[in-house]
Amino acid sequence: MDSIAVIEKILNIDGKKNAIVDFTQKAGGIMVFTVARKYQHCPCPHCGKNTSKRQDLRTYRQKTNLKHINLSDTRIIELSLLKRYFRCERCRRQFFEKFEFESEHGFHTKAFEAYVIASWGYLSGNEIARLSKTSPRKVYEILQSIDHAKINETGIEILSSLDEIYLWVDEHSFSGHDMILVITELKTKKLIAVLDGITNEKLESWINSLPIKVQLKIKGYATDMNKCYRNTLDAILSHPIHSVDKFHLFQEANRMVDDTRMLNSWLVKMNFVKADEIVSSGKIPKKLSKENIKEMNDASLWWNSEKSQAMRKYKEKSEQRLQGDQVNPKDLENSKGESIPYREITLDYFLETGYRKLFLTREKNLSGIQRLRLGQIFREFDYRGYLAESWTIKEDFMDAIDARDMKEVDRIIADCGTSEHHRLKQFARTLTNWYSGIRWYCEHSSEDFKFTNALTEGINNSCKVAKRQSHGFRSKDNYLRKIFVKCILKNAKKNLFPSII
Repeated sequence: MDSIAVIEKILNIDGKKNAIVDFTQKAGGIMVFTVARKYQHCPCPHCGKNTSKRQDLRTYRQKTNLKHINLSDTRIIELSLLKRYFRCERCRRQFFEKFEFESEHGFHTKAFEAYVIASWGYLSGNEIARLSKTSPRKVYEILQSIDHAKINETGIEILSSLDEIYLWVDEHSFSGHDMILVITELKTKKLIAVLDGITNEKLESWINSLPIKVQLKIKGYATDMNKCYRNTLDAILSHPIHSVDKFHLFQEANRMVDDTRMLNSWLVKMNFVKADEIVSSGKIPKKLSKENIKEMNDASLWWNSEKSQAMRKYKEKSEQRLQGDQVNPKDLENSKGESIPYREITLDYFLETGYRKLFLTREKNLSGIQRLRLGQIFREFDYRGYLAESWTIKEDFMDAIDARDMKEVDRIIADCGTSEHHRLKQFARTLTNWYSGIRWYCEHSSEDFKFTNALTEGINNSCKVAKRQSHGFRSKDNYLRKIFVKCILKNAKKNLFPSII
């Protein structure tokens, strides 16, 4: 392959139609290649007929060089075009010949448009203009040519090629309460559609815009704990499988434990106990001490009553879980292998700190010192047993979802329903309302396939990162174009976007 052919390949210029006739280098690392057409005829841009009749025998050099390729931050390639002046034999109009790599505006090539659009995924428009030594106005003109409606058109083509379709639906905020709805597909793990609103009408309109054969392929969908999406999709689709997102179920369980923890701390701070709950003194002390709470845990009339049988079971179960991997306080070591002293939690420090992270961490991720802290809290500061009950139910529920065991989920719902704590009863009602979604998740998930909303959450996070990198967007259209560039353009087919790829 000769040097001219190599240069033509680098410049992405068809050597059969065009010829490189000259080369110059300007200041600032700008390389200018002069290009002329080889064919003696040219198609008329008005009627499309090929003509070889010249209106003028002279060859004109275009006044403005076309931005073509950025080889690096300091090397830029521009094209200087030699054009002939033709006259159409059919419509009698005069025109300059046009090269196939020119853009519609004539100030840059299609390759430069593709470079600007691809770079917009990780650079700002002003940064692209600085690197390519062009004006920001021209860069933003190219970006305005992106049609974000192509997202939904591309998504329909992806769905049409599948035998079974499982959708993921989730939303995130564009600005304040102005929301955007993101729809992805489970099997292909691709973004299917982005809707500029979260109303039922928007979602229903998008579903109805799908061809009937595509709608019949939709077998199921996953959502967070939002009834609006579930009701809308159930009303349109025929017997779909609905799965509740696993992450949101765990989030609801953590919220239940956190609410119970805050209520327990409030009860201790406000000395909100009955006189007969302190057997040793028989009266309410002015200030609860560590010994008072321990007495209530060990010898409370309430704790020995028949109503507390289920709660005592969970308190004993929590102690057994934490004693299963018992750690000697004298053997604690830090990351460097150095021995560290263990100090028990005081009542005032417990009420001040709260140890929120300790309760929200999974049991399998607890360190030795964390297990000791949690065991002490259950023994000495949980005088009604609600903390041990809620924490144990949370761990049992998460283990049941990981194991996809619906019998264990049924038992947890029954125990929460008979609990005396209103927050545990509320958790039972929540699980009952979303029981079918939990059951479909357990039955249709496997070790290799998780019927969750995780991909949509990941795409939402990617969109939010792009928004933070750009310091926010004033226009929602520009934000949708940004999503198009980051999530769709790299996977789109070239025949869908011939003007920019």
